[in-house]
Amino acid sequence: MIEILKMFALVVLQNASFTLVSRARNSNSLPFHAVASVMSNGIWLLVIKNVVQNFDKPVMMGVYLVGSVIGSLAMHHISMKYFEKK
Repeated sequence: MIEILKMFALVVLQNASFTLVSRARNSNSLPFHAVASVMSNGIWLLVIKNVVQNFDKPVMMGVYLVGSVIGSLAMHHISMKYFEKK
């Protein structure tokens, strides 16, 4: 169960950071883009390590998929509501 929760949390963070860096590219702020890029790439490395360690577990594929959707949608909402407010 711990492996599933760890994978879920990492994938949510990964996709949230992917969405954030994607949105940061469209901003006028290089520091914002830099921070988002460091987060995105750092978390990606942790996720890949976890994926490799659990490659033979089908349940992890489902956890990865669900976590990726939740992370992406959550960061999209947070970005629109707080970071991109004008």
